[in-house]
Amino acid sequence: MIVRSLSFAVAALLSTVAMSAEQINVNYQYDGNHRAELSRMRGTLRVAEFTDSRELADGRLIVDSDPQGGDGYLAEMEMAALVRAALIQGFEHGNARLVESGEDFSMEGSLNSIESEVIESEIRLTMRVNLQLNRGGRSIWQTNLFGRGSAEDIGGATHAALTRLIRELMNDDYFLIELQ
Repeated sequence: MIVRSLSFAVAALLSTVAMSAEQINVNYQYDGNHRAELSRMRGTLRVAEFTDSRELADGRLIVDSDPQGGDGYLAEMEMAALVRAALIQGFEHGNARLVESGEDFSMEGSLNSIESEVIESEIRLTMRVNLQLNRGGRSIWQTNLFGRGSAEDIGGATHAALTRLIRELMNDDYFLIELQ
């Protein structure tokens, strides 16, 4: 009985926190120009589902407190899935041959953290993502990417940070060498 009551209390508390956070529709669409040409890859690429190592009750949480004093922000989808979808758009922009199965390469990722701060009336958002490229069941490349973006609102800062993640990945010479 005590366990059930405790579980109910924790669930109620978590739902209260999630309900008080502002809902944000990031609706990310990659509009950058990274110049990486991936059509000459040595094979196909599958981008696996990403994990969220932030250990939050709600993976949609962008930040748990608004740097301007509010209760935080929730995206329309889990942030790890949003990061994955953004990277897929970056690969598509570079004409990579993406597949859902039977791949030559696979990329795994984990969203490690998202931090925000206010600098000169803009919100600066920093995402830390761990990426690993595999081929033939073994890791051939791994890195931690930092995507930082600033804007007047959290949606714009999130968009800018995702674009920066893509740019950082597509400018990584060691990553590109492994694919070609």
